[in-house]
Amino acid sequence: MESALADDWKEACQYEIDALAKNGTWTLVELPSGRKAIKSKWVFKHKADGRFCAWLVAKGFTQIHGIDYDETFSPVARFKSLRLLLALAALEDWEIHQMDVKSAFLNGLLDEEIYMEQPQGFIDPDHPHKVCLLQKAIYGLKQASHAWNQQFHSVLQDLHFTRTRSDAGVYHRQDDGGTLIIILYVNDITILGDNLKNVEKIKTTLSNRYEMTDLGEIESYLGVRIKRDRSNKRLEIDQSRYILEIVDRFGLSDAHPVCTPLPTGADMFLEKYNEQASTADIKLYQRIIGSLLYVQIGTRPDISFAVSRLAQYASNPSPHHIRLAKYVLSYLKGTSDLKLVYTGGSGDGLYSYSDSSWGDVLNDWHSTAGYVFLLANATISWCSRKQKTTTQSTTEAEYMSLAKAGNQSAWYQMFLEELGYEVRDPIPLHGDNNGSLRLALNPVTERKSKHIPIRYHTIRDYVEDEHITLILTPTAEMLADGLTKSFTKIKLSDFVSGLGLI
Repeated sequence: MESALADDWKEACQYEIDALAKNGTWTLVELPSGRKAIKSKWVFKHKADGRFCAWLVAKGFTQIHGIDYDETFSPVARFKSLRLLLALAALEDWEIHQMDVKSAFLNGLLDEEIYMEQPQGFIDPDHPHKVCLLQKAIYGLKQASHAWNQQFHSVLQDLHFTRTRSDAGVYHRQDDGGTLIIILYVNDITILGDNLKNVEKIKTTLSNRYEMTDLGEIESYLGVRIKRDRSNKRLEIDQSRYILEIVDRFGLSDAHPVCTPLPTGADMFLEKYNEQASTADIKLYQRIIGSLLYVQIGTRPDISFAVSRLAQYASNPSPHHIRLAKYVLSYLKGTSDLKLVYTGGSGDGLYSYSDSSWGDVLNDWHSTAGYVFLLANATISWCSRKQKTTTQSTTEAEYMSLAKAGNQSAWYQMFLEELGYEVRDPIPLHGDNNGSLRLALNPVTERKSKHIPIRYHTIRDYVEDEHITLILTPTAEMLADGLTKSFTKIKLSDFVSGLGLI
């Protein structure tokens, strides 16, 4: 039995070696004087379908900067870009397909001379002392992702795609054949287009360049489930499976679901811990917060305020902080089926809300600001973040929040124009503080506002240039309010439905 198992793993390793040889990944050479060869190791995985998989991975942590590598950065598409494009797909009834590049990193060409020891178990008997001069990237190298991204970028340029400046992970092409958009996240390729024939054509072209898996119409994206009802122009996204996984991971499968992200009175515990947390508690807390952040960033703006506040104590959490983090998990357990629903049949276009609290009494008196943008009847981006400076009035705090939302509006306008849309009308930005709106509409410097940093006065330029239009909205209708404070069950219900969470 053990012998048969060993044979299976050996076969998987041989398959990897053959693939590397076919790809022309390295040539055997003598190690030059003064150079050191990095080592490699085998990584094994027994997949759910019964396959035995093996990968040869370089020990990139031994690479020396300036000799073995230089650039390592590799851009990927952002979630806010994905949600904008999914909302547009619902409105325009676009095709959305996905492909996966097999062994993507192995396609990246290297600019540096990198030497690697021959892989364990596959040393050339005729040249046992030679080393591998890498011609192409291999998993584990610090520049592997960068090299692959540069290579794929060149291919898309040859196919007349343009990388958007608004998001370096999004490419666009518009011609007589229609609109094509490619979203790149490492080796995951999402293709959107208004014509199925063109989408299939670009899939065929890319398949001729790389060994790829055609995943057909999109069903998920980085753990986010995507479901479409094209007859009703309806598109849903959720992370229900991931939520249940993390609930189980942290031992809360049997926990009683709660109806709000934070309990009543939680504010009194959201303060700095004056003692020292144990290493185990710190690691546990950071793992929970990391998992919650991924849910919050992906599809759940309703937990943004809670996660933003709790994340501030990740370096030294108190027992109260840990209990509150688990409380958020219990809330997610009871609401795991909530999903953002974009409907293309109706809507008010792109619009936004901005709000701010005033002062964190228990900590540093910094206010929490938030904004939310909606399209196709659901939110496409949101933010809940503590302001970096102390404000002296609610007007000042709200004014600074308006400026941040104005920056996001400007980004959306640029992004949409890059995608070929003509944004003629200003983007509506709702605020509930009359003083901050008047300060933005009237370019005067008064005694109580002369100290506000210049960068926040960009909101005036956005208004003057008609990029945005400011609308005074009653606090009861302020959708961003739930991003600046915790809510009761009744108010949370209105907040959740207003965001398009169903």
